[in-house]
Amino acid sequence: MSIIGTMMTYTALYWLTLHIAHGNAVVLSTLVAAQFLPMLLLSRRAGTIVARHRAVRVVTVTQSALAAGSLALGLPLAAGWMSIWYLWAASFAIGCVQAVDVPARQMFMLDLVGDAELRRGSSLYAAVTGMAKIAGPALAGIIIAASGEAAVFLADAVSYLLVIGVLAWLSRDARHADPSGHADRAAARRFRWLLDLPRGIQVAAAMALLIGGFGIQFEVTNPLMATKVFHLGSLGFGLLGTFMAAGGILGNFWSARQQDPGAREFLTWSVVFGAAEAAAAVMPAAWTYDALMIVIGAAIQLFAVSAVVYVQKAAPEAQRGHALSAYNAGFMGFVPAGSFVVAGLAAFAGTRWALIGPAAAILACGTAVLAAERSWGFVSGRGAAHPPAGAA
Repeated sequence: MSIIGTMMTYTALYWLTLHIAHGNAVVLSTLVAAQFLPMLLLSRRAGTIVARHRAVRVVTVTQSALAAGSLALGLPLAAGWMSIWYLWAASFAIGCVQAVDVPARQMFMLDLVGDAELRRGSSLYAAVTGMAKIAGPALAGIIIAASGEAAVFLADAVSYLLVIGVLAWLSRDARHADPSGHADRAAARRFRWLLDLPRGIQVAAAMALLIGGFGIQFEVTNPLMATKVFHLGSLGFGLLGTFMAAGGILGNFWSARQQDPGAREFLTWSVVFGAAEAAAAVMPAAWTYDALMIVIGAAIQLFAVSAVVYVQKAAPEAQRGHALSAYNAGFMGFVPAGSFVVAGLAAFAGTRWALIGPAAAILACGTAVLAAERSWGFVSGRGAAHPPAGAA
């Protein structure tokens, strides 16, 4: 229920921004950049926070702060005041909280379900998120039409009360061991973040950067493909996102039935994603493009779940928070830069090249690293820096 509220808030926030900015897409892109930039700027600090404190406490604080953020958007708007500068500031503040919240929630998943069930728990959680991405925007549209954007923000703030209450209840059952980040502060000061993480985690973060930052820019490419290439109406455009979300849900339910991933799995799914996106770029008809959106949605989720689970299991316990922050920085921190690159490709080379360019880079890098994986000896188990070749 709370994730539906979050998706409602994003929808209302973007709609309100376009309304205040009189449809200026550049203003909207800068607001999105303000939202994602903290994931990159604060990733190292976020990793330290997550490493040094119990995940349930961190998540409780971040969810409370996000509830306050929704209130900070809803109350002034309900009183009849709002400005684009305030929306930028609020988006940046929410992004700062999310920079800590995302790795903390991933750590909390491990506390809740344990090592053996981590993949199943992560997959099912991602499936729930995918369903919320379908329901949230539709519900936001209904509420905006009936009561305005302020009602959406306030409803989202109320939904966080459910999360905070459940966290208080679950905290009794979460593991209470002190975080290993307290054990050796001198070692933490010497830690060089990404450079000191195992090679497999570095590769996961790099592939996440390519896929999350440049490959998954469908907010830019799908509207262009729908209007300029296939000449679809609003219904056809909306179905593109629905097909992708449906593929993601199917992929997550399939992932929940699989064994713990090695490096070869997330690399394989990166290759599948790159190939599917390249194929989608050259499709002659909308229905074939729609079909590939299902494949792309599944590949995105299968890459994300297998990579996140791999990172948690491959990282030494003291570095797990830093490893997750590095991965999330790659997957989400470069979204603003990627949107400008992809939009530039579409403007100067054509809409189809906005898909082909990133897809070719992902396909080439994924294939090359997959071929070199055995000789590089990626991490396959927690804390094992140099397992035998092929162990992953």
